[in-house]
Amino acid sequence: MIRSVIITHGNLGRELVQVAEKILEQKLDIEIIAFDWQGDGSAMISQLEAFIARNQGSEIVIFTDMFGGSPSNISTRFVGPGIEVLSGINLPGLLKFFCCGEHNGSFRQVIKKVEQEARDGINIISEYLGDKK
Repeated sequence: MIRSVIITHGNLGRELVQVAEKILEQKLDIEIIAFDWQGDGSAMISQLEAFIARNQGSEIVIFTDMFGGSPSNISTRFVGPGIEVLSGINLPGLLKFFCCGEHNGSFRQVIKKVEQEARDGINIISEYLGDKK
């Protein structure tokens, strides 16, 4: 079973999860950690350590909002066997995770599918509409 946590600046993670829940019409099994702008990250580290401890024996994906940001940098220290960080998560990627989950393939394959869906979810609309004159 793959367990998930989303760690973002401010309430971005909470909002992404709420929108995904509305679209999928179900409560999602994901923990949400918001980066404390005033703190040094130690509270976030403690919350993440507690999440990992509670989910010992499960594979874990940590979603973060932006590569190089504090949530991503802090999460990186936990990468290892059975724990992966996927930075730059967006709504299409999150939806893909909860639609395909661990049902289709290995942990690595699921992570790669989510990554691809997140990338494919970014589009330049004018390329679909053609040039407007």
